[in-house]
Amino acid sequence: MMRLSMPPLDYHLQRWPADGGSPAFFPRSAALVTATDGSRSTLALVNGPSIVNRFPFILALCLPRPGGSPPAAPTDELARLLEEGADVAVQFVAPEQASDTARIQSPGVTVRAPVLDEAYLVYEARLARPGRDFAGHSILPRPIRDVARQRIYFLEITAIQLSMEIAEGRRQIHWQSLPDWTPADNLGFLPAGAGDPAAISGFTKGYSAHYRFPGAATIAFEWDAVEGGRAVKFLPPLPEDQVEVDDDRARWPCFFPSSLGLITTWTEAGQPNLMPCGSTTVISDDPLVLAPCVAYAPINQRYAPRKTLELIRATGRFGCGAAYVDARMLAAIRYAGNVSLAQDPEKPLHAGLEVAADSWAPRLLASPLHLECEVIDEIALGTHVMFLGAVRRMVPRGDLTAHNPLRWSPWATLGPWLSPG
Repeated sequence: MMRLSMPPLDYHLQRWPADGGSPAFFPRSAALVTATDGSRSTLALVNGPSIVNRFPFILALCLPRPGGSPPAAPTDELARLLEEGADVAVQFVAPEQASDTARIQSPGVTVRAPVLDEAYLVYEARLARPGRDFAGHSILPRPIRDVARQRIYFLEITAIQLSMEIAEGRRQIHWQSLPDWTPADNLGFLPAGAGDPAAISGFTKGYSAHYRFPGAATIAFEWDAVEGGRAVKFLPPLPEDQVEVDDDRARWPCFFPSSLGLITTWTEAGQPNLMPCGSTTVISDDPLVLAPCVAYAPINQRYAPRKTLELIRATGRFGCGAAYVDARMLAAIRYAGNVSLAQDPEKPLHAGLEVAADSWAPRLLASPLHLECEVIDEIALGTHVMFLGAVRRMVPRGDLTAHNPLRWSPWATLGPWLSPG
């Protein structure tokens, strides 16, 4: 059995913005990525892999540009292989299962990239191909984009592997998607609290800060084959063959929960708008660039054109607030994530959140950290648009300090069946 040196799993996010690092309000869960061209293979630890589009299923990896500064970065060989069209496997290993040496179990099922024996979740992928969205518009003519000092690689997923213990429900993936934080007061939460989204929108999407997969609140992993002790789901090569109209079956996989940003915009009439965006990631640390992915294709109630998309395009700017584990914050996320601006022109108010009338974008007073972002580009991916927002100003609350930081849990753990997620 082939072995590779395992990068250390010491990545964490508990940094205060003033220390020179990027704000730690997104988990940017780390993955081990292998790639091969058939003769060369490499293994690298990559921070911030993110699912950015649903149909087709696209995963984005952000790496420093190869050959940049510092030279000979650990990801340089990975970047070179990606740019040559290598096969890729994006893999997740629980910290308790990691060792100094990664054992290669076998090649992937649809790609040649090595699969690690320790991995409980594997995305097999290749560079995304140019195509057209459901309205016939061109998407991803280039699967590689440069943003500041980073390079984004858009990978089309060809298959998903999941440990049989997890697929059959004998073990669960446990992951906390929001940070822990202790505010000094109740600033920003309105006494009335959040309303009931079901009373307005009918269909409602659930949201939990504590993901459990599988669980009573998730759908089963429907596999097509069993290979190497893992259940394997194959993805059709054409996005129209991947489409799930059913709202629950179309959801983004719960075993890879996305980072959530509280995206705010002003309407044409000067009203505050709020959209919790379940796919927001950090594209670049220096300069800091955020990338919320907003649905634009009319697939179903879960994936449909959003008013926020129009407002960001009209103004060229948006705000992004941090959320944290708190019952009132979770209620606000569920309300604002299920009720459209057309249904409720006063969404933030009825979500139970107080807004400061900053000129750039509405600022949620309950949020520990607010970022003001200017749109420098947008990328249509098929069902979602990725906005690239350069951060122009950060506004932390006074009680977000080096002694009271946002505390993330960036690594999932595997354990027995607990409460549903």
